[in-house]
Amino acid sequence: MTWCCLNGTMMPIEQAKISPMDRGFLFGDGVYEVMARVDGRIRAKSLHQARLQSSLDAIGLSVSVDDVFAGVDQLTEKAGLLDAKIYIQVTRGAAAARDHAFPSKISPTVFLTISEFAAVSQKPSIAIVRPDIRWRRNSIKSVSLLGNVLLMQEARASGAHEAILHRDHLVTEASTSNVFVIRGQSLMTPPLSDLILPGITRHLVIEMASQIGLNVIEEPIHVDSLPDADGVFVSSSTRGLMPIVELDPGGQVGNGQLTQAFMALQAAYDERLHHHE
Repeated sequence: MTWCCLNGTMMPIEQAKISPMDRGFLFGDGVYEVMARVDGRIRAKSLHQARLQSSLDAIGLSVSVDDVFAGVDQLTEKAGLLDAKIYIQVTRGAAAARDHAFPSKISPTVFLTISEFAAVSQKPSIAIVRPDIRWRRNSIKSVSLLGNVLLMQEARASGAHEAILHRDHLVTEASTSNVFVIRGQSLMTPPLSDLILPGITRHLVIEMASQIGLNVIEEPIHVDSLPDADGVFVSSSTRGLMPIVELDPGGQVGNGQLTQAFMALQAAYDERLHHHE
């Protein structure tokens, strides 16, 4: 049985009912988080809490993050999964009438789900390279993901695993992940801005890179420079680190092989996955 928690009530997911007037459904007016639970612990829980609070603040939605995560704890206990993917969605709620402006009286909708998850190392993969068609506030983890969906669908239809995105010739993100470039003993990634989500795994990768002796550089990356890199990879909470060895367009990345720097990062990440609070 798959369990969920809707507005504080635990139930089988088949019993969950949300109003069609919910602003998350009508406008995408809400935010979300996705977390990995490994060996009975939520990885980087405090970082996810802080990012959820930041997203809520950015859209002017007052919800207790502590209460949300109390629901997460209850849900994980009910499901009994040591390794799981946990999804949090908070919307502004359901109003009597459809109106773009915020309703004066409305109760947020808090929806939590949990499913089985296994953290595995990703295989060398292909990414398409496309213009970033999403809105410009990607630092907010918004449920308005149509641009991401279309880009990922194009990637899958092309036989690829991700879409690396660029705006004004500069790399922003991938459709579901952050982007890193390896050049020698340097690890490069675009600096945080409104165009880039502060990824939890991005944060951990930067920490780990410094610890294993890589020089971390947060600076703009020209999209045309990607094929000339020694290595390219993307990162996310559920995928971990996924190496990109071929680009469309762009062809082979470097010599098409995984670099020693990437393999060292992968080993450090695998270790951190089981110990990070």
